Amino acid sequence: MPAKLELKLEKLVPGKWERLEGDGTGGATAFNTAAASDTAPRTVYSGSRRDWDAIDREVTRAEEEEKPEGEEALNKLFQQIYGNASEETRRAMNKSFQTSGGTVLSTNWSEVKEKDYEKERTAPDGQEWKKWG
Repeated sequence: MPAKLELKLEKLVPGKWERLEGDGTGGATAFNTAAASDTAPRTVYSGSRRDWDAIDREVTRAEEEEKPEGEEALNKLFQQIYGNASEETRRAMNKSFQTSGGTVLSTNWSEVKEKDYEKERTAPDGQEWKKWG
């Protein structure tokens, strides 16, 4: 019966192995232990000389400069407001949006905590609100 065994081991000495099998002496001397400095570019494989950190920074910067349009821009605005808001403002946004059925989004907790949006909401023409549960 064939069996597959996969092992993941950590190297004793960091570096690139020159060959897979050792010479039987038990030592870990067959390593290419060229010291990699912190400023050296990361490489995906030994032949790559691209600075992947610089590419990552460039892509991140391009994504931040990208201007969303339409509904995407509106969602991004709401995410920014919610992400930068205090706990009280988040509570107000959640309660107003959920209890109004998605028709109101308020950031003023002192107003929202007293107001009952469920009584005030009206269904679109030809429809009616139903409570489930």
